[in-house]
Amino acid sequence: MNVAIITARGGSKSIRNKNVMLLDGKPLVYYPIRAAREASRITKTYISTDSPEVMQVGRENGCEIIVRPEELCGDHVNHGEVIKHAVEYADAREKDLRNVVLLLGNTVMIDGELLDSALGMLDNRPELDSVMSVWEAADDHPLRSLEIVDGLLRPYGDPNRQASTERQSYPKAYYYDQGVWAFRKECVQRRDGPSPWWWMGKRSAPIVRNWVTGRDIHTRLDAGFSEWWLANYPDVKDL
Repeated sequence: MNVAIITARGGSKSIRNKNVMLLDGKPLVYYPIRAAREASRITKTYISTDSPEVMQVGRENGCEIIVRPEELCGDHVNHGEVIKHAVEYADAREKDLRNVVLLLGNTVMIDGELLDSALGMLDNRPELDSVMSVWEAADDHPLRSLEIVDGLLRPYGDPNRQASTERQSYPKAYYYDQGVWAFRKECVQRRDGPSPWWWMGKRSAPIVRNWVTGRDIHTRLDAGFSEWWLANYPDVKDL
């Protein structure tokens, strides 16, 4: 059995009540719920939250609610501990739970096809611990990153670092795109995944998406971008 777990806390500072703000007429958290419902490999969807508004949206859309304990609420809680608590909660209620799809409550650019692809990889490759959707860096490659020290810019982490202006010469680098994490339930106990995603296990395979599709929402600009994606879906999802 596979379940989806959506994490969607209350108290956002970037946009007030962000996870229930309306986007194309639907609360933001509705979109990961919809993706989980579209996925044929997912049997049940849970939402981990401390927000009564998110709980209401979840119940209206057939989700089981995980009420976060006080120690897992607030801005500075490690997301991994929230995930571990939710996986253990689901595992105690689903006798044959195998894999978990973890979704963010403020992500729009996902669908059931993506979730089924990730779970299919876990089914077909028993050596894997997890699957993560990523995108390939270009202008934002780590070799082009900067930091500010004493008010001045310098290469991030190493002031003597040299890098070519030719991006094609860089080794390929990838970033998690806020789309999907899929992992075997026991990974949350081992805590040996790639930093900072310790709940993903040692052997994590990529789904490389050609466009920065999975960006989560933190600003009004992000919200507008997601609305554009919704208006053009499904034509843009594989760009």
